[in-house]
Amino acid sequence: MSDRRVLITGVGARTAYDGGAEGLFKGLISGKTALAKANSFDTSPLDVSYVGEVSEQLNVGLRGDRKSALALSATNDALDSASLKGQGHLVGGLWLGTGLSSVTPEELREDVFPNIINGELVRDQIYRDVANDRLAPLVHLPELTSELIANKIGCTGINYTSFSACAAGAQAIAEAFRAVRRGDVDIAVCGGHDAMIHPLGMLSFVQLGALASGISMPFDKRRDGFVLGEGAGILVLESEKSAAARRVNPIAEIVGAGGSIDAFQPTAPHPEGAGATAAMMRALSDAGVDASEVNHVNAHGTGTPVGDKAEAKAIGGLFGDKVGVSSIKGAVGHCIASAGAVEAVAMALAIREGFTFGTIGCEQPEDWPISIQLRSKQDYPSLILSNSMGFGGQNCSLLFSSVRRGS
Repeated sequence: MSDRRVLITGVGARTAYDGGAEGLFKGLISGKTALAKANSFDTSPLDVSYVGEVSEQLNVGLRGDRKSALALSATNDALDSASLKGQGHLVGGLWLGTGLSSVTPEELREDVFPNIINGELVRDQIYRDVANDRLAPLVHLPELTSELIANKIGCTGINYTSFSACAAGAQAIAEAFRAVRRGDVDIAVCGGHDAMIHPLGMLSFVQLGALASGISMPFDKRRDGFVLGEGAGILVLESEKSAAARRVNPIAEIVGAGGSIDAFQPTAPHPEGAGATAAMMRALSDAGVDASEVNHVNAHGTGTPVGDKAEAKAIGGLFGDKVGVSSIKGAVGHCIASAGAVEAVAMALAIREGFTFGTIGCEQPEDWPISIQLRSKQDYPSLILSNSMGFGGQNCSLLFSSVRRGS
């Protein structure tokens, strides 16, 4: 394997904090949550109090698909951040993680809701409405957003779509990182996007019993589930030689990635955090660093009783209480397939600006052998480990480093 360094030269994000990637960073530093009541529809029938909803105006996506609009908007920002605006042809490939497709809000309004008569769904009428719309199924192809972005920016390189629940965005970044390090491409655009804040998306999580009854409280004794968020996080990864040739200043560096699968239960992690432990150890090994060198752990930390406990056991087993641990999901919600990518953007900026984030929503941490960081602080981290874990036992850990100049 090539030992080429992989630099982050651009970032873009859309989250419940306005202002793109910089707005995300400033919001996390402020210690104030971006979670609020939903604007797009009434959640009261679902007994859901808060969501992490993007309020910024978005460019038109694929036939009203919000996920694709979020991805395109964040990608444009990332390319601009990396001084690649109008130069998408230089991008060697796109690696995107995305979530479970479902009926879009527009389809609900146009095809479903008008055909609910006396409380019953009239299937024959729905069929007549959509039978002649041959493009309708395309909205639900996971890889179509990559095609949209490729067409918009002029990229004809590698295309990779990760469809692996809440680890999808992080796994896409891991694959792009390996491609740049191997020398397959010099510049990669990667990340994740998802938007499930709509009636059918939220109902699915209500049925699973995964959503919080109130605010999000990662690692808190009172936690009872996660708050659903939406968003997109996009990184531009670049070889050191390419960045130097273009005279761009890197934001941070990715030095390792590791993954695993629990092989336990579809919707619950291994109770001892075995899969999470394996992913973190592989990321450390990939980077050739010891656990003692890590300054901070960005936990998956959704706020579910079982998930937080298992992850705490895994982190405690590797790091004990010697390193600060935090989760940003109390700030922007759980962005599902885009969660790991949104957090990757946040960690890259944390490295550049010399901060680690607090755990918004956690006021009464569980008595675990880990050190939950409650407030953001400027402590100049040089190495941050970031975890993502999804249904089906999918686990991915990414290791972010300050740029080692001259190494």
